Amino acid sequence: MNRSQRNAFVAAQWILALAVLWFAWRSLRGQWGEAAGGLQDLQIGWSWVAGATVIVFLTYALLIETWRRLLVAWSADLSFRTASRIWFISNLGKYVPGKIWSIAAMSMMARDHSVSPVAAAGSSILIQIISIAAGIGVVLVTGAQAVDRPWLAALIGGAMLASIAASPYVLPVVVRRTARLFRREVTVPALGSATIWGTFASAALSWVVYGIAFQFFVRGVLGEAAGATTSYIAVYAASYIIGFLALFAPGGAVVREGAMVAGMLRLGLTSQADALTIAIASRLWLTVVELLPGLAHLAMRRGSSSTN
Repeated sequence: MNRSQRNAFVAAQWILALAVLWFAWRSLRGQWGEAAGGLQDLQIGWSWVAGATVIVFLTYALLIETWRRLLVAWSADLSFRTASRIWFISNLGKYVPGKIWSIAAMSMMARDHSVSPVAAAGSSILIQIISIAAGIGVVLVTGAQAVDRPWLAALIGGAMLASIAASPYVLPVVVRRTARLFRREVTVPALGSATIWGTFASAALSWVVYGIAFQFFVRGVLGEAAGATTSYIAVYAASYIIGFLALFAPGGAVVREGAMVAGMLRLGLTSQADALTIAIASRLWLTVVELLPGLAHLAMRRGSSSTN
């Protein structure tokens, strides 16, 4: 990539960042207007919120390392520092409607580090699919008491586990047929069962840890977090997945909050008013936690580019 291409690429990243900030501000503006009065009256336990934030960043580190290990299947390698920068900057794209911008940004940035765009995009898509499957599995286990038809939950869980087990054999076939359809030469990754199950285990662990962070956050905002830790894990994972699958919602805004309120009420964790407060406060918190690392990496990249 020559200097003019690099400058154009950096400019495109900043345009993405500005678009992200605009969409994030638009989605938060209405919610803040509804909740500002209630949030101002809260006595926030900042030590609990800080603890929750640290846990979330540790979970980010786990997911980044999982992605790095998945890249090895495509004969690609990135240092943890480089992978972190790509992960956080591309993650900004989730706040732009469409859900494709994160993958597109990840592919472009990875190419700048001699990683095939196919490897970057393929590994990103695969880890998202496995993460959603793992999240659904975690919800079925931790939120079992809220399921009306346990047999259906068991059937769904069994089907997901079978799909994960079959993926090392099915995925290469799908990739080859897709490449043939588009008349492209695509390297088929050698994904062994250990790689798939390792990714699944890391994803499942990340949902559990996210749920623990969510319980810490609730305790910090409300002063207490009644109910079992498993219930907070189920609520957080279910609401996040539902928001992610809502393609029209930047960052799952509004959809995630609605699912979170419904989940907290369903599992008897809090009153409706407190559940709404938590949903909106967690949106503000997670928006900051998700945006700041990407924007910081962009600023550091801009600073290093200007000194060269």
